[in-house]
Amino acid sequence: MKLTKHQKLLCDNLNYTFQQKQFLIDALTHSSLNNSIKVDNQRLEFLGDRVLALVISEALLEADASAREGQLAPRLNVLVKKETCAEIALEIGLGASLLIGKSE
Repeated sequence: MKLTKHQKLLCDNLNYTFQQKQFLIDALTHSSLNNSIKVDNQRLEFLGDRVLALVISEALLEADASAREGQLAPRLNVLVKKETCAEIALEIGLGASLLIGKSE
């Protein structure tokens, strides 16, 4: 399957080339899209949220080795909250790359 121009731009913005393009397409396909084969990404979404928190946690620990948990937790919460993720999604052009049904 071929990527759309927006999906190619997203890869450019991420500076990443997907070896398995179908994985990217599956990840960008919303459940509202009326496909004969629906991919349920809710379990992957759950896992992805935890991976994001882990990666951000590691970056925070590296950025401030002397910070205590009480200092790190609020920083983590700000970085992984939906508003921050939405801002980053706008910056990288994620919305235009999504495959969404007309009802959304």
